[in-house]
Amino acid sequence: MEKVKKAVLIIEDNSLLTSLYSAGLKKEGLEIVIVHNGEAGLQAIKEHCPDVVLLDLIMPGMNGIEVLEKIRSNPKTKDLKVIVLTISDKPEDKKRVLELVVHDYLIKTELHLNEIVKKVLLCLNS
Repeated sequence: MEKVKKAVLIIEDNSLLTSLYSAGLKKEGLEIVIVHNGEAGLQAIKEHCPDVVLLDLIMPGMNGIEVLEKIRSNPKTKDLKVIVLTISDKPEDKKRVLELVVHDYLIKTELHLNEIVKKVLLCLNS
């Protein structure tokens, strides 16, 4: 019986960062889906049923907090594992995100790729 790959959805508007995250996560044998805005992220959740979402907060159109609110308000996705990965260190953003319950709140500028990959793997195995 073939082992099913775990899927990670990356919702991030910076193409350079999505390429970097994707490469690091693929090395761990994960299936990666990338979208560049919140609306596409919500659609990808419906289509791909990821095991974890790596979510940026600052994006054009629907921001990450709005995406997270929609995820949590939907009975089908309310328990989806989400890791916020953002440059926002605003206390009000972190407070709102933690109220919505996420697995982790990571600041992009404070972590190296290998640390981000480890956090995703921990989340998948929790």
